[in-house]
Amino acid sequence: VLGYTTLAFVGIFLDSASKYNAALNRLKEIPEVIESHYTTGNYAVFIKILCRDNEHLMSLLNKDIQSIKGVARTETFISLDQQIDRQIKL
Repeated sequence: VLGYTTLAFVGIFLDSASKYNAALNRLKEIPEVIESHYTTGNYAVFIKILCRDNEHLMSLLNKDIQSIKGVARTETFISLDQQIDRQIKL
């Protein structure tokens, strides 16, 4: 409805675990970031972002996310289709 059609997941590598809180506070300021998870494995942070299109996604990555102090690099996955969308049934 609002024209946001590109959904992506971004794995964020931090150059130091001590930068997590500062990076998270900056991510909270980006309205397109709709979920954030502190994870085990390859990424320190795994986020879900919703963008208007691929150009908007590229701008967010280059200007907003990758410029956060402590972010060493990112890895992006664009969602092509969502087949399952449900909550756990009790």
